[in-house]
Amino acid sequence: MTISYPSNVRNILASGIDSLVISTDTVWKDDSFFTDLHELKEKAKEYSLDYQGSIKHFHPEEVWPFIIKPNGTKGFSWILSGADFTYKIANSMEPNSRPNVMIEIRSEALWRLGPEEVIKIAFSIIEVNGGHIIEAKPSRVDLCVDFLMNEKIWSQKLMKHAVTRATDFSPYYRHNKLTGIRIGKGVISARLYDKPLEIQQQSKKYWMFDIWGITEIPEGEKIIRIEFQLRREVLKDIGIKDTTDLFQKIDGVWAHCTKKWLKFQDHPELHHTQQSTLKWYEEIQNGFKGVQGAEPLIRKKAVSMDKKRLMQQANGYIVAIHAIDQEEKGVDRNKPVNMKDCNNSYNIELEKDCPTPDQIQEKVTRKRAKFHREEPIIKEGQKIYRLRRHEK
Repeated sequence: MTISYPSNVRNILASGIDSLVISTDTVWKDDSFFTDLHELKEKAKEYSLDYQGSIKHFHPEEVWPFIIKPNGTKGFSWILSGADFTYKIANSMEPNSRPNVMIEIRSEALWRLGPEEVIKIAFSIIEVNGGHIIEAKPSRVDLCVDFLMNEKIWSQKLMKHAVTRATDFSPYYRHNKLTGIRIGKGVISARLYDKPLEIQQQSKKYWMFDIWGITEIPEGEKIIRIEFQLRREVLKDIGIKDTTDLFQKIDGVWAHCTKKWLKFQDHPELHHTQQSTLKWYEEIQNGFKGVQGAEPLIRKKAVSMDKKRLMQQANGYIVAIHAIDQEEKGVDRNKPVNMKDCNNSYNIELEKDCPTPDQIQEKVTRKRAKFHREEPIIKEGQKIYRLRRHEK
């Protein structure tokens, strides 16, 4: 594999917020929104599965599609989930001792739209449906830096150089090769892991290569992500009271994580006054460039990957149906077969048990909620609701 970007590019490939949970104190103008959610949840209970729904969108000609869970969780009556974020909403017209709306913002939305924009979108959907957000606090924030590390450095020996307040260390392996290290538990923790390997095996976020600006991993290198997860308690301690504080003080949050809570230093056998921070880690300490900007091309890449993954699954099922059909008929196993033959077998079976138009419509609507991706607040040539909170 060869390097595929200019040789003067630094080792830091990307930095930003990879996951964000916001707790809000929200006052609702009336209970009509709750009535709608109650009816949808009852249908989800009736069918014992996620049920599709939609609510108002700040673009008047659109709706926000979602699926609603048949159950609530930890004091929240309704869970509305879409591709970009999940709302957990309490059956409370006003906040009491706890927040009454939680918003979980997903990684792809944060990288595609940028954190500040996607927060505006999430807030706007609440407000256009009758909620007024009084206060919004980060409940959990995941900050990350992706960097090139020489594969010779990437080994369990790294753990010997970690200087941290945490007491818990957990290395992870695959075929006796290190894939990741988890450090700490509770209100703050860190992970270092092979990001391309994680993409391949789990998340399928191949659009990260566009963020990194590369097509291949340089020879002899690893792309390692260092990611810190901070919960409300520690965020409050370092002065992050609301989302405005988060963006204004984000550099200080990263400095707290990399210069106070976790460092990698040489000569672990010596007293800390005789140790120096390792050069590669110094670059990470200084490599957080603030919250990431919008990368709209991610949408096209993510949609393409969704289609590719589903086509692979669909092709597998259709081929399996044809295999069963051939076994049932005793067809010669050496007889040539192509995808058209497989599709014919599928269509024959479909005619025997074809869903009704209403059933198909219901399933398509539910699936669309899963794949719907938001666009920026202001679209060219389009009028939107004026929301007082976002006119600044």
